[in-house]
Amino acid sequence: MSIISVINQKGGVAKTTTSINIASSWSKRGKKVLLIDLDPQSSATHAIFGDKEFDNTVFDILINRLSPEEAVVHSEAFDIDVIPSEIMLSGVDIQLAAHYGRERILKKALESIKRKYDVIIIDCSPSLGLLTVNALLASKDIIIPICPEYFSLKGIELILETLKNLRVGLGHKLNVQGIVITRYRNRKVTNDVIKDVREKIGLNVFDSFIPDNISVEEAHHRHIPVHKYAPSSKGAKAYNALSKEIKV
Repeated sequence: MSIISVINQKGGVAKTTTSINIASSWSKRGKKVLLIDLDPQSSATHAIFGDKEFDNTVFDILINRLSPEEAVVHSEAFDIDVIPSEIMLSGVDIQLAAHYGRERILKKALESIKRKYDVIIIDCSPSLGLLTVNALLASKDIIIPICPEYFSLKGIELILETLKNLRVGLGHKLNVQGIVITRYRNRKVTNDVIKDVREKIGLNVFDSFIPDNISVEEAHHRHIPVHKYAPSSKGAKAYNALSKEIKV
């Protein structure tokens, strides 16, 4: 089975939209999928379930040592299992500051549940703090969504530096499966950034670019995956193709 983190410390790059739509696309192809919302803003939780509140969340797993099985809820619309998030997660770095092994709490917790799934996808917070470190240490692979602009390159370099520190300091090596181009528009600056990522940074860029497509946003606000909302749209086709490119 695979555990994949979707990571970018910059907000507004369609990280959550990418996470929930490829998760649902995998499920449509017969995979048993668990999505973990590790963002205090709870973007994935709200996108999937709306304003519904939950008794147990990923916060309880990290702080109260709740077993993951007790926090899992199923989404009929997306046909995936989800461990939801909540705003209390925003203070978790401080609460875990003095805890021994704080970087590996999520990894240890998932031992009891990971064999039930073909793939676990973690929607990370837009930071490189302790929450994201927990996600990375629990994962084998990462994907990095970016909006192709000059400052995206700086963000990728910072992520790669974090991965290097995890490898040297904690002995954990991660595979960067690739860069996901989101909000794609065929412009010179866009194509220049994609070229630089491939040639200067040396990372794989997935062939399936996610277009700047209104159907994706409309599906997001209706709490359904884009492949159900508008199956023939460019966004649905792009996410379906991307889900096949990512190795699980």
